[in-house]
Amino acid sequence: MDEHRRRLLWCDAELAIWIDIDSTTALPASIPVTDLERLLMDGAIQRIDDPFLDRTLREVEEGSVDRQKRDAAWAMITEAVLDTRLFERQSRGRIVTAIMQRHGVTKQTVYRLLRRYWQRGMCKNALLPDYINSGGRGKRRKPGHVKLGRPRIVRDGRGSNITPDIERIFRRVIEERLLKEKHPSVTDAYAAGLNLIGAIRPDLPAKELPTLEQFRYFYRREYHFVDTLARRTSAVDFAKDVRPLTSTSTTETLGPGHRYQIDATIADIYLVSEHDRSLIVGRPVVYMVVDVFSRMVTGMYVGFEGPSWVSAMVALANTVLDKVEYCRQYGLDIDADDWPVQGLPDVVLADKGELNGTKVEAFSQAFGVRIENASARRGDAKGIVERYFRTAQDRFKPYVSGVVEGTTSRKRGGRDYRLDASLTLAEFTKNIIAGVLWHNNFHTMSKYDRTVGVPASLPAIPVKLWNWGLANLTGRLRAAPENLVRINLLPHEQATVSELGIRIFGCFYTCQEALKEGWFHRGQGRRPQKILVAYDPRSADHIYIRPSSNLKEYWVCDLADRSRRFKGMTFWDVWLLSKAERRSDANAAMEAMKEKGKLLETIESIADEAEESSPVRSGIVRQDLGAQVRKNKQEEKQAERRTTAFRPAKTKRQTPAEVVRIRGESEDDHAYPDMTDLLFGEDGDE
Repeated sequence: MDEHRRRLLWCDAELAIWIDIDSTTALPASIPVTDLERLLMDGAIQRIDDPFLDRTLREVEEGSVDRQKRDAAWAMITEAVLDTRLFERQSRGRIVTAIMQRHGVTKQTVYRLLRRYWQRGMCKNALLPDYINSGGRGKRRKPGHVKLGRPRIVRDGRGSNITPDIERIFRRVIEERLLKEKHPSVTDAYAAGLNLIGAIRPDLPAKELPTLEQFRYFYRREYHFVDTLARRTSAVDFAKDVRPLTSTSTTETLGPGHRYQIDATIADIYLVSEHDRSLIVGRPVVYMVVDVFSRMVTGMYVGFEGPSWVSAMVALANTVLDKVEYCRQYGLDIDADDWPVQGLPDVVLADKGELNGTKVEAFSQAFGVRIENASARRGDAKGIVERYFRTAQDRFKPYVSGVVEGTTSRKRGGRDYRLDASLTLAEFTKNIIAGVLWHNNFHTMSKYDRTVGVPASLPAIPVKLWNWGLANLTGRLRAAPENLVRINLLPHEQATVSELGIRIFGCFYTCQEALKEGWFHRGQGRRPQKILVAYDPRSADHIYIRPSSNLKEYWVCDLADRSRRFKGMTFWDVWLLSKAERRSDANAAMEAMKEKGKLLETIESIADEAEESSPVRSGIVRQDLGAQVRKNKQEEKQAERRTTAFRPAKTKRQTPAEVVRIRGESEDDHAYPDMTDLLFGEDGDE
């Protein structure tokens, strides 16, 4: 209460007794219980932790001075402390006098023991003496003229104490050099500190300088290794590789099918083309989906699509596929019990990449799958699937060719390992599937942490744990139609609707359902302004409309004729082409604006010259203006005809050709008639 700390010693329905634990002369005082409750409700007093627990709860060695002192004091007051009359002033005096007479001690001793008993917790250990504070253990010694520590035996000189000035130098060197990610050795930091000491104490001989051992002792005493380790390591590396692990991934799961981990890696092998084995096509990408509880591989993808949403989508869709049919595509015949995984999990944990964004929202909402993303560069958050990648690759590396090595040429004149590639994508996928089947059905995990209830007779094999968990923990997985899962896994975007079609990424699409709804009727069409569509980035030929909030409903739309140039392209091609088109149009627009400026300049100069040349018109009556304009226009038109009429130039011959008349000597003119009046007749009132 306020700045005072009190301990409640005793209370009944009406009265409470407490004592100030910080006063050396304190005695028990009374307070009505109603006042105590009011102070509690008003917040005037607060409960605090017992400050003497570290003393009263410690163990005392048998035969030690502390124990002897405690037992003697306890024997002196053990009967009296149970008497509540000690809390009253008059009766307390009589009890204290009786103790003094019985044990032959002074009043000050009795009151000191009673006060210590009340203040420190009202238990036997409250009577322990304060010898634990003797000796100054852990306290720093103040250096004087005498050298602290053991005297030198090997080195010359007496040495010097670590003064406050030297401590400041040591601390500066440690803070600036050692406590950062790129740090030198302790020896180098010590040498840098000697340079600073020499600058301050140039008269100090080398044999009297602080030693490396003194520097190390100061470093260990002032900086705990837990703090220095965190500062000498990057935050990501510390969290990933150094921090203590207090739990396991299995504790986060309720059973098989509850939580999956997904991740990708680039396989350490070069493959060849299936169509021409002489062509090396590079390294494939491998996606794996692993069940956390059983370590069962539930889905996978092997291909050349880089780590992205597209390849992650295929791997997630693989979790609901019939694995018997999937393996049959690669020439592997299995039973349903060999890979009994076909369903959706409750949670998918992924990198902060492919599944981080709005692309996965439709899938998450449609099937109730929660998507979690690990922090950036925190591969340890998905330790199970990360570890499986290394295990899976270690299985095939010793037995296949084209495996990635440290360098492309092991020695001068050595052979490039990429030239040894021999497996195709299908063959490599078959290899990976075979490894997955062995892992699921036979791999025994020696370090698997079993959950509560797992029988000791159950081997830690993924398929065994999977089947036991389904039967005893989570039950069956949620099944979902394969096509519906794929549609909802596709990325979704808002598309606009007009009479030209459904437009997304510059492409127009149509479908029969939209035509029946009247979306494309001109003028009177009834259509939404925007519509949610799903698209597969690997093909721009089709999109999938979500006409309602029901995620089970979708319309398949085909590319319209207006966008026929995008036929057969991927959306990546569409984006590149559209960007190139926009760039060329933007450059042309800038050039057009530049030329338009020249056009305006020409128009303005012509107008200015015309205004300067125009005479002042006056004396013209408004009623006669129309007639004068018509007359002036006729005259101008005749002048234009004479000026602009086409008259072919006649070539002059040195010797005129002889004219041979067809019918006698007739002088009639057989040239084309002049149709000027017919074509350019009078314009009437104009």
